[in-house]
Amino acid sequence: MRIAAAFVIAACVSAPLAAHDGPHPEAAGPSGWDVAALALLAIMGLLYAAGSIHLARRGARVRRLERAAFWAGWVAIVAAVAPPMDRAAALTFSMHMVQHELLMLIGAPLLIVGRPIVPWLWALPARLRTVGGGALQGRAVSRAWGAATTPLVAWVAHGLTIWIWHVPALYEAAVENEAIHALQHAMFVGTAVLFWWGLVYGRYGRAAYGASALYVFTTMVHTGILGAAFTFSSVPFYPVYRERALAAGLDPLNDQQLAGLLMWVPAGIVLTACGLALVMAWISEAERRAGRVPPAPPPGRSVLPLVIAFLLSGACRGMPHEADARALTGGDPHRGREMIRQYGCDSCHTIPGVPTADATVGPPLTSIARRHYLAGHLVNTPENMMRWIQNPHAFDEKTAMPEMGVTPADSRDITAYLYTLR
Repeated sequence: MRIAAAFVIAACVSAPLAAHDGPHPEAAGPSGWDVAALALLAIMGLLYAAGSIHLARRGARVRRLERAAFWAGWVAIVAAVAPPMDRAAALTFSMHMVQHELLMLIGAPLLIVGRPIVPWLWALPARLRTVGGGALQGRAVSRAWGAATTPLVAWVAHGLTIWIWHVPALYEAAVENEAIHALQHAMFVGTAVLFWWGLVYGRYGRAAYGASALYVFTTMVHTGILGAAFTFSSVPFYPVYRERALAAGLDPLNDQQLAGLLMWVPAGIVLTACGLALVMAWISEAERRAGRVPPAPPPGRSVLPLVIAFLLSGACRGMPHEADARALTGGDPHRGREMIRQYGCDSCHTIPGVPTADATVGPPLTSIARRHYLAGHLVNTPENMMRWIQNPHAFDEKTAMPEMGVTPADSRDITAYLYTLR
């Protein structure tokens, strides 16, 4: 589900803003790009609201934080796309910078934190929900998305996109040509989705938040350098905005300096806050894991052999109850844990041992192997669990659990992992 969410988000929020041609952009009405962007945003909001209502009627729920994040991000993008902001962005460089920051630094990350794929799926008819969800969870798509959202890859792509598009020739071409402007904003928002998705929902979850914070802080540094360049330059970078600012009665250099300050200071504050939040989450995760650290050795005993022994034992140690789970299910619990992430089960459930699985849309799966029933009425056997994972609606037409096209082999491995949770 997480992969599906990212593709839908990227497709919707990267609908570009129009670049108004001609000497009086402030007089131009909404273009086809404006209308398309607003229509897509309206669809996003309606689907989210309808899906949330559908889930609530079935007893499921979406976290308040996620709902708030989605709607805040949605409002930020609507504000950036709305005709008043679009006209102002076409007239002055500083307002164009505000527009970019709303899209890349506010809208995209908040929508991602909102994890809207579950409500979106449940707003669709059952057949479309099953087909769409299964298609977006294909192995090829999953692998491609995993590669694109690798933090280093996403960081490089996003950073290069920002710097390259601020080259005067390209930036002016985007301001003066609607098609090029469309490409610019699609790349800005698309790479922002890759960047924030990789940092928040990366492969190693909260255990990698320390590295994620480093990527955020380095982004703050290089975008701050670009903002400082605009702020301290003694000449305007973009002649097109020099002409438009003068026509509006503004000093072009002051307009550029304000744009630079917006990119440097307020954006830097937001990135700093995000980086600190990641550091705090990383420290919290480290403290949680500290309970599994071996006790200190007695005085006088060499520490190195004990450390080596502990690391080796940790690398070789299997999961708790792994042998029993393998014998009962015939599956591979290690691979099952990966499949849980691939199929997006962590978007709905809290699942011990899966760092990203802390959602509350569905019930927590803690100690699920010890439960007598699945979904309140199905006897908990490995065979029933596999069948439930593959086709939950065959057992309960009203269940809020979507069918994601899980293969028999994958359901066996997922069941093997769940049967280690006792």
